[in-house]
Amino acid sequence: MLLSKTTDTGLSMKIKSLKVKLIISYSIIAVLSFGILGLLLYRNTKANSLRELKLSLVNQARLVEFQLKPAIVGQPDTLILEKLAQDLSSRINLRLTVVEASGKVLFDSEKTTLDTEKMDNHAGRAEVSLALDGAVGEEIRFSDTLKIDMLYVAVPVKVKDNIAAVVRLAMPLTSIETMLYTIRRDIVLTVIMVLVLMFVLGIVFTSSIVKPLNKIINVSKKFSAGDFSHRVYYEANDEIGELARTLNKMAKDIEDKIASVSSQSQQLTAIFNSMIEGVIVTDKSGVIVSINQAVEDIFKVSRQEAEGKLFLEAVRNNEIYEVIQNILGKGRFFSKEITLHLPVQRVFEVNATPIFKDASVNGALVVIHDITEIRRLETVRRDFVANVSHELKTPLTSIKGFIETLLEGALEDKENNRNFLKIIQSHADRLDALVNDLLSLSHLESKEIRVDKTDFDLNAQIEEVLRGFKSHLKAKGIEVENAVLKNLKVSADKDRIHQVLVNLIDNAIKFNKEKGSIKLYAESVNGNLKVIVEDSGMGIPSKDIPRIFERFYRVDKARSRELGGTGLGLSIVKHIIELHNGAVGVESTEGLGSKFWFTLPK
Repeated sequence: MLLSKTTDTGLSMKIKSLKVKLIISYSIIAVLSFGILGLLLYRNTKANSLRELKLSLVNQARLVEFQLKPAIVGQPDTLILEKLAQDLSSRINLRLTVVEASGKVLFDSEKTTLDTEKMDNHAGRAEVSLALDGAVGEEIRFSDTLKIDMLYVAVPVKVKDNIAAVVRLAMPLTSIETMLYTIRRDIVLTVIMVLVLMFVLGIVFTSSIVKPLNKIINVSKKFSAGDFSHRVYYEANDEIGELARTLNKMAKDIEDKIASVSSQSQQLTAIFNSMIEGVIVTDKSGVIVSINQAVEDIFKVSRQEAEGKLFLEAVRNNEIYEVIQNILGKGRFFSKEITLHLPVQRVFEVNATPIFKDASVNGALVVIHDITEIRRLETVRRDFVANVSHELKTPLTSIKGFIETLLEGALEDKENNRNFLKIIQSHADRLDALVNDLLSLSHLESKEIRVDKTDFDLNAQIEEVLRGFKSHLKAKGIEVENAVLKNLKVSADKDRIHQVLVNLIDNAIKFNKEKGSIKLYAESVNGNLKVIVEDSGMGIPSKDIPRIFERFYRVDKARSRELGGTGLGLSIVKHIIELHNGAVGVESTEGLGSKFWFTLPK
């Protein structure tokens, strides 16, 4: 917030300074323009005034020279000259000086006769010197006598080709100075008035410029904050108007691009996070740039903890780290299968590819595929083939052996041949049961089976199944208690649930002790109906419980075969219940019996 306020203040100061600069610029231009114009006017006026004054003074000097020439030529009469010169000086109201050719002052209207005789020789005065040379002399000089600037004009008094004397007129420049002072004053006043006017007009004019700029800057602040929904409303057909339209178009384009990029980003993020494969992106130093949800789940690390750290700091797995280092070093695709032992053993295929920038490796993309299930299925397939081969080989070997025995002569043995044929029949029945179970299991696993759900009474279904086992129960003296509530309705495939109950009750009878007990009951758990088949049999060792629902898995293989089991019953139960979106399980203590259960959605 502090940065925002500072930025806003800075922008405000810039706007104010722009306005002041414009006003000052206009004022300076006005002052310079009128100052230069006034200076030129002043100089021209001064020059023209001096020129006119000099011309007038020269003309008057020539008239005075013409009037005094008779009194100067020959033997000048001082009294007549002084009287005539004094008269002319008073008429023209100018200082009149007459200087002879030697430079001696003969007459000066501002001096007495006695003072005139004491005056310095004027031959060296610039205007007198020029006049003695036959030209008109002009000079502006400060008068030590009168303490003011004086304009001096001297003309020669010629007698034939000789210069007899010089007539000089002097005029104080106070009138010109007064006039020039008036001009200077008028120019200064004019400049001040223009400056004030320009200042006022500058404020008005700059406001017309700065106001739309303020709008543009305010909207630009919104843009800089990431809000491109605002627009600059200024319709003038000038440069600022064009700038406003350009900014509006830019905002619209950026808004559209941001929307497009945001949509693509959301799609990529959704894809990235929904991938079941773990994805790790690192930079060229091995620092994690990004990970997805799958990596968080695999390595139990959060994205916030991992991103920005070296790989080994976030994920302590040397094998994957070696893959990343290999990619960053060699810049080639690399693949490796690794096993993760904690928290549970899982197998992963790690594929890594380099990320290039300007033809050099700039990072690594690591994709982690969980192939645990694939490897498990491969193991299951191998075990299945081995188990099926073993299960088929045992009865087939027995059948083949007894057939060979019969063919070698035992067929004529009336005491034993029927026993041999019964044994062959028993093994054939076992093969038939095995093939039927395999076909049933294959059908269930194909996911093509359709579950035909109907509402039926579970208690009645259990009673029907128990009636089918009546002779078996009586033979072993096993007591059965059906504690499932009467009229307990369930929605399921009645035939499939019948098959589940048959398998579970059959196992409870087979692996029960003599005069044991079986109890069936149901309870509600987490919105599901849980059905339990509890027996008082031999129980299951804890090490065998996790695998009890696998195909062909037997706790006691010899006894299972002796009892006629195929090793597929519980696997069939599991698949049927999973088709109903339920679950199966077992709770057992070796020597104390077992509780097999399954759940059905209510």
